[in-house]
Order: sequence, then structure tokens, then C-alpha cells
Amino acid sequence: MKHILYALNGTFLMLLVPALFVLALRQLSHEANQKLVNTFGFNSQIIVGGLGIIVHELSHLIMAIIFGHHINAVSLLRIPSNTNDMSLGYVKHTWSPTSTYQKVGNAFIGIAPVLGCTLLIYIIMRTLNTPISLVQNQLTTQLLSNGNALNWNFLTHSWIYIFELFQLNFDSIWHSIVALLLVISLCFGGFDLSEADISSGKYAFLGLIGITFIMLLLVSFLGFHAALLPFLVNITVWIYLVFIISIVILAIINLIMYIRVVLVKSF
Repeated sequence: MKHILYALNGTFLMLLVPALFVLALRQLSHEANQKLVNTFGFNSQIIVGGLGIIVHELSHLIMAIIFGHHINAVSLLRIPSNTNDMSLGYVKHTWSPTSTYQKVGNAFIGIAPVLGCTLLIYIIMRTLNTPISLVQNQLTTQLLSNGNALNWNFLTHSWIYIFELFQLNFDSIWHSIVALLLVISLCFGGFDLSEADISSGKYAFLGLIGITFIMLLLVSFLGFHAALLPFLVNITVWIYLVFIISIVILAIINLIMYIRVVLVKSF
């Protein structure tokens, strides 16, 4: 029974909770883009979210290549020239209907932008000396010393550490500014998943749930969980941190633009 509980707990924390973050990010990103377009025009989302759009499409492309799809046409960033095609980028690909591997690839191609943007945000924040590495180490250490238990004491202290993510280091203020601008672009253009992305990605997600549960069950049954726990906790913590940073940034941007609209209407 304890092996099953271990696998269920790990699957919940590593996949189900991040999935809720992704849905929240998608909604916030979509609303932010809508407000941006309504306020500054259609091309403003290209200016603000250009990097995110490129990474979004590049992630689709890389995953399509990994799964052996034939690439017909690619545009990582485009300005629509007519109302019949308002896409800001695309990856057109075909696959063999007789290849199970290529058909499975469609599901992972759908969620690829989330993987690509999350990884790049983490790399940017580590490269530009933001506090993310320090906070990640603090939370991982505290969680492991807490017996991997999410009790009230841990949750209270974790928010104190998370606040450190948004503290500016004036010794490297330009690093912080550049990191913020790059992350904003990735949040705007990268996490705004299309209906097709969500539709195909849900199958990959269900598959990942099954694979993760079975792997964790085997790890626990074979007695490897103690050795793998620090690695799994560390990975999960940095994913949570990236999602939290992205959600906070998009929530603040949405709030600012909402207040601006209200003030404009008031006057």
C-alpha cells in the first residue's frame, strides 16, 4: 500500500499540480494578449511576445523532428497579411498514419511549447544571476529535511523564500531588467496554447500520468526512492518556481491593463 501511496503522491505533485499551473498560465496569457491587442493594436503582441512566439513554434518544430514527422513549412514569427490567416507562426507537418510512434508524437508536439518556455525561463533566470537558484536550493533542502511532507510550517516558510524571487539586486539591476523583459515575452507568446495544442496535448498528459505512476511505483517497490528523491524534488521545485513567477508576472500585467482601461473609461 505504501508503494501505491508514494506513486500517487509523486504523480500528483509532479504532473497534476503543474497541469493546473499550465491551464492558469494559458488563460492569463490569452487574456493579456487580448488586452494588449485591444489597447495597442494587433502587432503589439508581436513586439511584446515575439520571443515567446518564436520559442513556441520552435518547440513544436523540435518535437516534430524528434518524432520523425515530415516538415512541410515553418514560420517561427510572421505578421499576418490577410484576415484569412491570423496566425503569428506555424509549423506544418505530416506523419505516417501507419506509424504508432509518429502518431503518439502529435500529442507531445501539442505540449512542447510549455516544455520549451519553462526550460528557457529557468535558463535565463539562472544565467542572469536572479535569486532562483538560491530559492530553489532553500526550498529543496527544507522539503527534504521535512520528510517530503507539505505541512503548514513548510508552506508558510516557502512563501517567504518565494518572495525573494522578486527582490531586485541593485548590484546587478540590468541583469534583473533583462531577465524580466525576456520572461514577459516568453509568458505572452509562449504559453498562449491554441485549442489544437490543448486537444492533442491532453493525450500526452494522460500518457505521462500513467508512465510516471508506473515508474514511481517500481522505484518505490525496488527501494530506489530514497536515492532518487533529492533529484525528483529538485526538478519539481524549479518547475513550480518557474510557473509561479510566470503566473505572478501575467497576473500583474493583466491587472495593470485592466486598471488602465477602467481609468480611460472613467475620464
